[in-house]
Amino acid sequence: MKTSKITGIVLKRINFGESDKVITLFTKERGKLSVVAKGIRRIKSRRAPHLEPLNEVALMLHRGKNFEIITEAKTVTPFVMQNNFKSLGFAFYAAEVIDKLLPENEPHEQVYWLLEELLKGKNLEENKIKEFTAKLLWQLGFLPFGHYPKEGLTSFVESVAERRIKSKKIIEEL
Repeated sequence: MKTSKITGIVLKRINFGESDKVITLFTKERGKLSVVAKGIRRIKSRRAPHLEPLNEVALMLHRGKNFEIITEAKTVTPFVMQNNFKSLGFAFYAAEVIDKLLPENEPHEQVYWLLEELLKGKNLEENKIKEFTAKLLWQLGFLPFGHYPKEGLTSFVESVAERRIKSKKIIEEL
């Protein structure tokens, strides 16, 4: 099929070419997914406000040669925590952990519900993020249910992903 509809949470955006961005989404049906938003960096782009990180969006996608291309975008739920930088930092931490741990195109519906539940809470705090990270590790099979790593959750995630969690530094500075 050339076109498809999908709903997902925007995890991150990366500049691509002069006026495009690669958007990383997390969806119920297809898991983590990278798609291209053509012309999103132009001032008059109608899709740009909808494709901000931590928005739940409904998209219409068209299959291109290498990537699927966003043809329509609409915000379903904006999960941005206004005027609370600490909560926003924790939300970005959760998005980054999911991006680092999950492979592309592998559905994880339970993890989607876990992230959605976390983002619906307006005041995120360290305890909620630790609980989210532990549940994520249990759900993905990196830890036996009920067990916690000895070196701390973030260090464990970094060792599993073999990459640093950048948003951790932002949270520490707030």
